[in-house]
Amino acid sequence: MPAKRDDRGASAIEMAIVAPSFLLFIFAIIEVALWMHARDVALAAAREGVAELRTVNTQDSPSRWERQVEQKAEDSARKLGDVQDPTANANYDDASKRVTVTVKGGVIDLIPGWTITVSGSASGLIEDFQPDQGQP
Repeated sequence: MPAKRDDRGASAIEMAIVAPSFLLFIFAIIEVALWMHARDVALAAAREGVAELRTVNTQDSPSRWERQVEQKAEDSARKLGDVQDPTANANYDDASKRVTVTVKGGVIDLIPGWTITVSGSASGLIEDFQPDQGQP
């Protein structure tokens, strides 16, 4: 009869090998979900900035309202949440009468040393309101 092998402690060693990789996998899944949510928040904030920008008076100087719209988009990203240190950039193209707002920021880090950023951009045409000239 062969000698009996002692298997005591084998489960602990197997768990020590498997558990860290399993936890890393779980954290990576959560990190991807946070990235997807933050990307949607950045896009929603950019869309809100475009909605604000589309109705500006085109006779005003763009430098007069661009910073205000950028601040509104950044505040919107903070209010919606999960975008760390959001920054917005508003751009008005006078030739095409098109406005673009881009919101960038970071994602909450669950895995140390893994820095992920998100960006959302939206654009639209300026609405050019004309006063009613009356009947000819």
